[in-house]
Amino acid sequence: MLLAFSIFLLALVGILVDYLYHDLSLAIVTGVRDQLLLGAAPGTAPALDDIRSDNLTAISVITASATVAFGYLLTRVALSPTRNALSSQKQFIGNIAHELRTPLSIIKTNTEVTLLGDNVAQETRETLESTVEELDRLSDIINNLLSLSASVRPERIEFKPIDISDVIGDVVRKLDGLAKLRNLEVTTRVSQACYVSGNHSALEQILTNIIKNAINYTSRGGSISVTSEQIGASHVEIVVTDSGAGIARQDLFHIFEPFYRAEPSRNRAKGGSGLGLAIVSELVRLHHGKITVRSAVGRGTTVVISLPLAPTPAKDKLAHGKGFFDEVAVDYSHRKI
Repeated sequence: MLLAFSIFLLALVGILVDYLYHDLSLAIVTGVRDQLLLGAAPGTAPALDDIRSDNLTAISVITASATVAFGYLLTRVALSPTRNALSSQKQFIGNIAHELRTPLSIIKTNTEVTLLGDNVAQETRETLESTVEELDRLSDIINNLLSLSASVRPERIEFKPIDISDVIGDVVRKLDGLAKLRNLEVTTRVSQACYVSGNHSALEQILTNIIKNAINYTSRGGSISVTSEQIGASHVEIVVTDSGAGIARQDLFHIFEPFYRAEPSRNRAKGGSGLGLAIVSELVRLHHGKITVRSAVGRGTTVVISLPLAPTPAKDKLAHGKGFFDEVAVDYSHRKI
């Protein structure tokens, strides 16, 4: 089909060029005849040059336009099977992941029930607890796969105006326990009444993945800041900065690729699946936003998410003044475990 389409376009270009060639020849012959009939021999050459120049310009413009159109259409046709295959692959993965959720939940429940018994040997208990941890990790992977599958079907995602400060607050509260375990200082500074057109669950997943990564890869006693601020009249920027290990330059270009791992052993120890940032990238794209990452090894990482603003509901225009900030600082660095 692609070959037939290419031949059709080439034939179309050939017909156009042939038509213009005959038109040029006819114009030249007509011009010569008119000049001879008028007996204006001295002006024949300039007249022919003008005719030839005008027609050659037309031929060049049409040929160039046809070439550009041909290249564009050829690229679209050539990449179409790849796009369709990728979409089908993601949907297939999503279907498989969905089927795995129920048996995985049953295995985890049975294991946890066994752990409730008093007659479980210590060695067996440790093995079962390790099994539960791995089941939790598998559950996270399955949820990520389902999210990746849903991201190629945006019609299933409901969008509405959402105050991004509420989402940030929810995520920070949910990750409070993890931050405490690592004695981290988490600071949030959010601009109130910054509304984006989005899906609450999707936005929550974006921020959960980013902030959880910051917590996991920041050394004990380190610091993390989460801020949001309106930029002009069109966007809001969410910035997550940590004092963690940082990302190597060669890895920075690949962190949004599915299943990419800079250090497999370290990522496994942290419970990473290699899907979190790929899903973040897809969800940000669905919100018509962009995400950038700045990092230096040993100095930490900064993630900037830019999302387009949505109209502010009338009730919140009166409740908050422009530039109002709510700052909360939580210091876990001196907590004893």
